Amino acid sequence: MSTMACLDKLPIELIHTIFNYLETHDIFISFYNINTYINTILNTYQRYHINFESISMSNFYMTLHHINPSQVISLTLSNMDDTPGQFQLFFSLFSMKQFIRLESLQLIQPLNPIDLNKILIDLFPSESLKSLSIIHCQPSSVNQETFLLFSSLINTSTSLRRLYLSGALNTIFHYDITSSINHLYFNNNIFNTVPLEYIALRMPYLTSLNTAITLNMNYTHILTLIHLTRLTMTIFININNSDIKILLNKMPSLVFLKITANGKQWFNGHFWEQHLPLTVQTFQFNFCTQSIHINEQIILETFQTPFWLKIKQWYVMLDCQMNETMTHIYSLPYCDTQFYYRPSMNPIYKFRSSVPISKPYMNNVKTLTVDFSTLITESNSSLTSTHFFSNISTLILVDHGCYSSIQLLLNFLESIIDLNQIIGLKLGQFHHPDFISILYNRLPQLHSLRIPETLYTKLQMLDFRNIRSLNICDWLTNIDRMIFMFPSIKCLCIRSITFEHMRQVIELLKETLINITFRHINQELQEKIVKWLYDYFDKHRQFSYDIDEHMNLHIWLSDLMV
Repeated sequence: MSTMACLDKLPIELIHTIFNYLETHDIFISFYNINTYINTILNTYQRYHINFESISMSNFYMTLHHINPSQVISLTLSNMDDTPGQFQLFFSLFSMKQFIRLESLQLIQPLNPIDLNKILIDLFPSESLKSLSIIHCQPSSVNQETFLLFSSLINTSTSLRRLYLSGALNTIFHYDITSSINHLYFNNNIFNTVPLEYIALRMPYLTSLNTAITLNMNYTHILTLIHLTRLTMTIFININNSDIKILLNKMPSLVFLKITANGKQWFNGHFWEQHLPLTVQTFQFNFCTQSIHINEQIILETFQTPFWLKIKQWYVMLDCQMNETMTHIYSLPYCDTQFYYRPSMNPIYKFRSSVPISKPYMNNVKTLTVDFSTLITESNSSLTSTHFFSNISTLILVDHGCYSSIQLLLNFLESIIDLNQIIGLKLGQFHHPDFISILYNRLPQLHSLRIPETLYTKLQMLDFRNIRSLNICDWLTNIDRMIFMFPSIKCLCIRSITFEHMRQVIELLKETLINITFRHINQELQEKIVKWLYDYFDKHRQFSYDIDEHMNLHIWLSDLMV
């Protein structure tokens, strides 16, 4: 039986359920024009989730061609480096007013207040929008009108429940807003200067909050957040124990608590046992302090009481390997998505858990940095690890000039990582070109590589055909070598000093390239290459571009039209 005949027999509800698990552009690529029945279903489906983050320009335009705005409930637009100018292209064809059923809107890196203000104006009056996210928003992307429009939207919306903000929009809390928003998340926590006092005053109905504490405050002035059940905090200042107690008492309904902080005061299991709200069921943390300030055995014992091991069954790891001058203690399973690992055979740098651990506890980690600089090189035939990372997608390697045995490094990596999961490899201060060539053959899913030019020039002349995204740090000097070694590049980031180099790269990779970044080029080169692009592609290829504050030229390309 043919696929077309099978689809004809499926009820509409089942096909709609299948669509719920697919990207919108994949739905149209896979199902459009199979037959009239399927086209009718495409035209009546009312829950399209459109995510244009990191999309190819060809799929972007294909989706715009097919989509009916009234069928979209979720929309993500991105002006990031791999899709520069996307906002302008999108709003040349659509207005936010057309998305009458939109429930979720995410705006990633709006470039100027004109675009952002127009979006905010068109969202009035929104009776369906439940979630609004504006992230990677620079100060140059907002103005006074932005804050007036945004505060008005927050005050008048009866449906908005989730708000995700970047640092540039933090000053919205200095405006007269009162909102029934339940979930507030601050992106780029280190730049968050909004006091908890303001948050509690402006949004008293919060049930979840992800924020940072970057300024000293009087914690007694904070209103009690009686509805708050989830709190995630990154703390960048020194807070004494009395202020921590006051803060915790302001959250009597807390169920989930996650804290990242520095300081000796956090390394006390007895304190948390006495002062955590009784309602807390999950307590995740990652604390660090200078090693000279602590007694490891005494600290670990405070996390081995019946409260920790029997009642709550909360377990911890005391880690002396992440930094030779710092000691970390973190909850298990490890709660963050990034981990810095400096393996060492020196018994001084060790791990100690509050109980013997048999279950995997590093499954949340997606990005792993392995620093080999502390290894005692060739004389050691083996190196064992406490950790195993089963879900790493991005691996970062550094050695700071420590030339360890290649076989030792390879055996160690294979013992701590499922190499089949790695899709991105980043090399910083790493000096083992032969090791990279060997490792590449053990990474079947690898398609993204960032490499210093000094290491790249020492690599064997191999065919890295699986690499789709390449970032060569420093100056690129040998273009022919790059084209030979990486023939399938779709996304490229390089530094070039001449127009001829830039032109040659685009011409040689024109069949595969979908975006390219030329880093740190002067204005004259920027203007020259953009003018050449218009002449070179003419009507055979669409493109858009952006120049950021670091003088990087980002270009987004459609497929080549024959």
